[in-house]
Amino acid sequence: MVCLNLPPHLRYKLENVYLVGIMPGPHEPSLDQINHFLRPLVTDLLRLYKHGIYLKRTYLYPAGRLIRVALGPLICDLLAARKTAGFAGHRANLFCSFCQLPLSDIADLSKASWTRRTAEQHRLDAIRWAEAPSENARQVALKRRGARWSELLHLPYWDVVRYTVVDAMHNLFLGMVSKSTQGLST
Repeated sequence: MVCLNLPPHLRYKLENVYLVGIMPGPHEPSLDQINHFLRPLVTDLLRLYKHGIYLKRTYLYPAGRLIRVALGPLICDLLAARKTAGFAGHRANLFCSFCQLPLSDIADLSKASWTRRTAEQHRLDAIRWAEAPSENARQVALKRRGARWSELLHLPYWDVVRYTVVDAMHNLFLGMVSKSTQGLST
C-alpha cells in the first residue's frame, strides 16, 4: 500500500510503501483465504477511518495533528480483482464489475442498454450470498446476482464498483486479457 497524499516521486520509495502481506503459493488462494487475509487489514482500516490516529508532530503541524486513513482503489489483475472485491468470475453469467450485462449478451455493444452496477446493490447481494444457508444456495445466489462477500465491504466508504481497478500491466502487457477471454464466443 502507498500513501496517495505523497507526491509521486516520494510515494513509491521503499520507506513509504506498506507491505500488507504476501500470500503463500503455489496455488491461487480461495475466496475464504483471501477474506481471512484481508480481515486484520480491514479491522485496522476501520479503526483508522472512524477514530483516526494522532501524530505528535509533522513538518507542517509541529503541534501534532489527527489523521484518518481510507483505502483507495484496489488495483490488481482481473482474476484477483474479481475474488478480492467479491464479484463473480470473468466467465460467469454476470461477468462485468461495472454492469449487469449477461454473458449471453456479450456482443451487445450498446452501452446505453447496459444496467449499471451500484455499490449499494452489490453490498446487498453480497450480504445475501453470505447469509445463504448452504454452499449450494451460495452458488445459486452468485450465479443470479454476480456478487459474493468480501471483507472490503465492511468499509462503509468503499465503493466496490468505482474502486476496483484492473491494472494495465497484467492485462495488456502480460497478455492476461487474451488468456482470460479464450473460449468466449460472440
